[in-house]
Amino acid sequence: MRFFLLCLALLLPAAAHAAAAPTPFSAEYEVFQNDKKLGRGTITLLALPNGQWEMVTRSQATEGLVAAAGVSRSERSLLAWRGGKPEVVEYRMQQKAAWSERNLLLQVDAAARSARSTYKDKTTTLPYRPGMLDRHGLTAAIMSDLAAGATGELRYSVASRDGVDEQRYDVAAAVKLTTAVGVLRAVRVERIRDGDSGRVTKLWFARERGWLPLRIKQYEADGETLDMRITAIR
Repeated sequence: MRFFLLCLALLLPAAAHAAAAPTPFSAEYEVFQNDKKLGRGTITLLALPNGQWEMVTRSQATEGLVAAAGVSRSERSLLAWRGGKPEVVEYRMQQKAAWSERNLLLQVDAAARSARSTYKDKTTTLPYRPGMLDRHGLTAAIMSDLAAGATGELRYSVASRDGVDEQRYDVAAAVKLTTAVGVLRAVRVERIRDGDSGRVTKLWFARERGWLPLRIKQYEADGETLDMRITAIR
């Protein structure tokens, strides 16, 4: 159960070059743990009237003990494009289960060059970096970079509840991916991690569907996997 909660947070990944705003989309997914269906989810990316972008991901356990416990997670990122780069304005996460609830709020003020997070009623001041992202809205940033023709290594400043770290991704390979919506041309992107943690993250983005995420898979050092696979595009 704990693995499901932790990996939902991990599933949901500024480059040096200018990136265009991404293509809006809405898609449905199934979530598998060790190749056994565990739940379902949706990801939606919208352009807002004020020029910002909103990405929302909702995940719900539908099988086994995690379903009985009512495990669910919702994430919402507000992004602005500043100087050709995406930057988080606000990120909210709510995670629920029968026995607990967790909430995280991240707020960034580019004009004041300030950033802060609030978790369990504790507010932490974070170091501001231009183009900083949250780990959820990072997916939209990768989409934009791929649309701009990015190759090789991508670098992002990503805020968490207690700090800001650099994350690196490699545009690894062009592939044909078999999905529930057909065989689609895709690009596989893999996270680069220092050391030998044994954790691997792979993401597949659709070349001909606005670079929306088709699949996101997390491999843990102990052999556990969590896999989010697309089932419908709306």
